[in-house]
Amino acid sequence: MKSKIIWLVLTISVFIGASLGWLFHYKDSVSKEHITFNFFNEAPLAQAPKTTRDSWLDNARNFNKSYSYPAQEFEVFVDFMDPNIQAIPEKLFVAAVDSFLFSCLNELLKDREVEFAYSKNSNVIDLVIYLPKEYTKAQNLIQELQYYEIPYTYQ
Repeated sequence: MKSKIIWLVLTISVFIGASLGWLFHYKDSVSKEHITFNFFNEAPLAQAPKTTRDSWLDNARNFNKSYSYPAQEFEVFVDFMDPNIQAIPEKLFVAAVDSFLFSCLNELLKDREVEFAYSKNSNVIDLVIYLPKEYTKAQNLIQELQYYEIPYTYQ
């Protein structure tokens, strides 16, 4: 343990010594001729505004029109989401479903009024389930798939 501490202190001191040596060498090798600073102290001259016969106060007194904003008004709707609710994906993919499991899933999804699509390749059926927008319905469907141990992936 003591030898590790000695090696650590030695390594750190070598690193610090090499850094300081490099800094002194760098300071000597760079001359002041290599570094130039150009300062621009001349500010542009401000011009006085042109005087007119009518002042803005006279125009404000004689202003009979209704006031209109100089920019267009717009409304911004901000939808604050509950931080406890996590984002739900839009689709679930269930691969390699046999015909019995497909018929069970078909009845389950029709009962829950969930849209789905399937494709049949030889004896295997692939299923894409479009999750509902409501968080609770989607979460209940996912929990039911987990309960029946149906493997799925998010898309």
